[in-house]
Amino acid sequence: MTTPKNDHAFFAGRAAAQTIATLWELGFYCDRPFDGDLEDLSLAAKALAKENEWDLTQDRANLSEEVREYAMGLPLSVLVKSDWTSPGQPMEASQFELLLATGGPAVRVTGELDSDLEPYRPCLQFQDWGTPWTDHPESSVDALYWFAGLFYYGE
Repeated sequence: MTTPKNDHAFFAGRAAAQTIATLWELGFYCDRPFDGDLEDLSLAAKALAKENEWDLTQDRANLSEEVREYAMGLPLSVLVKSDWTSPGQPMEASQFELLLATGGPAVRVTGELDSDLEPYRPCLQFQDWGTPWTDHPESSVDALYWFAGLFYYGE
């Protein structure tokens, strides 16, 4: 794979993708019964846990909550957008954006919302000054679904 011209925006997107994937891994880890084996966790997950002083061996419910709170603190903004609607008709959210970084480079997670305001088709994108938003090829769809599902998109 070749790296795009705007390398720093690509690498900012990669860093965001890796952080979200690591948080997803830790969230998944919290949902399993603890068998005393930490070998299933990646080095990135262990490092993030150590950096945040999260105990991987005790109180899985508390760890799960800490991981979720950390993830929910990543976006600078959570936005929704409506489809075209006739005047006088209520507007309903149909798309979402989780803005993770602005300027050059900028990073966001976008996607659609179903009729229950649940996210689907999440996509991590990056952009630099004067360049269009570009889908990041290295993001995990499963991790993005988990991440986008943490947020409420209703009124």
